[in-house]
Amino acid sequence: MKLDDLALFLRVVKAGSFAAAARQINIPTSTLSRRIQQLESDSGRKLLVRHAKDMQLTKDGLLFVKEFAAIFDDLQARVAEIDDEKDQLSGLIVINAPIIPTQHPLGLIALEFAKHHPNIQLRFQLGNQADYFMRGDIDIALRFGRQPPSDWVSRKIAHNPAILCASMEYLTTHPAISHPNELARHLLLTSNPDQRWHFLHPNGNSVSLKHNGRIQSDELDCIHHAAISGFGVAKLPEWYVRASLENGELIQVLPEWQIEGADVMMLYPSRKHLPERTQALIDFFHENWTGLNSQ
Repeated sequence: MKLDDLALFLRVVKAGSFAAAARQINIPTSTLSRRIQQLESDSGRKLLVRHAKDMQLTKDGLLFVKEFAAIFDDLQARVAEIDDEKDQLSGLIVINAPIIPTQHPLGLIALEFAKHHPNIQLRFQLGNQADYFMRGDIDIALRFGRQPPSDWVSRKIAHNPAILCASMEYLTTHPAISHPNELARHLLLTSNPDQRWHFLHPNGNSVSLKHNGRIQSDELDCIHHAAISGFGVAKLPEWYVRASLENGELIQVLPEWQIEGADVMMLYPSRKHLPERTQALIDFFHENWTGLNSQ
């Protein structure tokens, strides 16, 4: 018994005649009649008694209506809700990032998107884990640097220059730092202990430092505050700590050395089954942030 044929049977019952049902779904009456006959054959039950100008349900036909009409009505209502959701852009979008959303242009653009679509819900998650593509609760992930292979779409949206910095309190109570190799004797703060720190000097010299941070956190805000509080030397995005450098909370360390930064990556599941609301937000990012359009 085919569900499509059962749906056609219920359509005929609701319409009151084969002709009316055929007009509603724009198929020939003969085709509709043949499909109902096939349903009766597959189910082994007589469902309708046809007369010249009308029809009557048999007992089995009444039983089918009682058993299946409500189910199909609920299904059609749900399909209508999904179609409406597609048109109206409603539902929840989860954005996972290692920084407070309003500290990055993507967060501000997402809030602007929500203004335009009042039925959209945004949930901002703080996190920097590499397992985002294995989780089912994330729609868009924001990450820095290279990411593990996955079937997620990965888009570079900007480059993040980095600097080393520490508080004046820390620098005045610990040995001076004039070369990256001397960092091995210092307390270090890091958001990713698995990534080496790579340094390049204008004279061409380079240094690669493997480190084991005293304070480690997936959230940049934690590393930032630890640096301000005098816990050690931190590697942080330059834009992220610019205000702290200007007001003296932090001092740049080894300013003559360039420390390797990280690309800002926006990641999201394959476009194949991407919800309309998520695709709309991604499109909105590309339309409203020049950093995206310049890549």
